[in-house]
Amino acid sequence: MFQGDSPRPIPAARNLLTLDELVSLRHWPPARGRQHERMAIREGHHLSHIRGRGMEFDDVREYQPGDDIRHLDWRLMARTGKAHTKLYREERERPVFVLTDLRQPMHFATRGHYKSVLAAYAAAMVVWTTIANGDRVGGRILNDGASGLFKPTNNRQQVMQMISALSTAFTHGATETTNNASFAEQLMEVESLLSSGTIIYMFSDFHDVDSTLQQHLMRIAQRCELKMVLISDPLEAQLPSGRDYRFIGEGREVVVDANTQQQAQYYSQFQQRIDLLEQLHNLRGVEFAHWQSNHHPLFTMSGGQHGL
Repeated sequence: MFQGDSPRPIPAARNLLTLDELVSLRHWPPARGRQHERMAIREGHHLSHIRGRGMEFDDVREYQPGDDIRHLDWRLMARTGKAHTKLYREERERPVFVLTDLRQPMHFATRGHYKSVLAAYAAAMVVWTTIANGDRVGGRILNDGASGLFKPTNNRQQVMQMISALSTAFTHGATETTNNASFAEQLMEVESLLSSGTIIYMFSDFHDVDSTLQQHLMRIAQRCELKMVLISDPLEAQLPSGRDYRFIGEGREVVVDANTQQQAQYYSQFQQRIDLLEQLHNLRGVEFAHWQSNHHPLFTMSGGQHGL
């Protein structure tokens, strides 16, 4: 999903991202904006299936009454003796909407960078790439505190507010617990902002995915393009055997000593999460990827895997 000829910068800390780091990502990849100014009718770099007057030549067919004579193919008419009309595919804007999960379970990793760091990093990459392409971008930051909602725009000042909110979530989001809405509930709140044809990126561990969220995503996929990225830590998929595990957080300490049966149940629960998302992958316009905190395509690791 994110490719380039050179490695991107690695966050200085494994558990947080700064505003300066997120802003610096505007150079990765280099801007690919258009040369010409965008006029009253918004244009984009995505081809629609609507044939009409546009920028991209598509096909020719025999002339039909009512065709615009300005689109006659004179060379083909001279060669065949029959009138033919050039057809074009219009270029239409494809707004981008990014859902970034920075709720409490995302602030975790036993190896590599925190899931929240990867989610925010990837979200910023999508934002800057979209702006470089001249399209509008908006998003929702799923947070345990006040969730940030940003309507699609190409206004640089408003985009900076979204980038700033991503970094602010690392200093405030992990400690506030005023909003316990599920992924499905927060997605329903923003559905009215998702116009047909919107490209939707989702970066999350999907820890609360269920049939309700699955059905909701299926409805959205009928009119939008979904790109879902599940971000997990290796320990979430399977508990290594033969040792106890101490988890410390929110003023509590939990010791886990899983037997064989509990380990199997633990793995099964994680696999069910994968299966629910994989079923969506079969729908048209849906992409699904699974990243692990220590194995992902965002940047090249150096100096080991930054494990604990």
